[in-house]
Amino acid sequence: MDYEIAYSEEDHGYRVQMGYEFSVIADWISEHLTSREEIQKVLQCIRFADDKEEVSQFTQGNFDIVIQQSGVSVSRKVDMSDARDEIVSMFDNQSDFYQTSEEGIQAECGLEDLNGIIENWYDVVQ
Repeated sequence: MDYEIAYSEEDHGYRVQMGYEFSVIADWISEHLTSREEIQKVLQCIRFADDKEEVSQFTQGNFDIVIQQSGVSVSRKVDMSDARDEIVSMFDNQSDFYQTSEEGIQAECGLEDLNGIIENWYDVVQ
């Protein structure tokens, strides 16, 4: 998995950057793993998943995270309720033609990949 940790002029801080298919993981790390305690909590969940086959599920902001032995799944919830009327109006009278979805965006990766990214992120956050 290719990634880069770089300074973002727009956010005035460092961010993890990944390809589109893993961008939700990069956003979660950059936005919510900003303290040593949060990083250590996730690293501990990874170790428990790998060693003891424990499953950890938690929510941070609009991200749902599941860490288990088979890997990690990160989902970003999207609230489309405000845009629903505008989107439906684009299709005139065919209101059943388009339905908004709030499933959001999801990405998965292996525990080793996530562990490597977070350890490198930890070095930057310190």
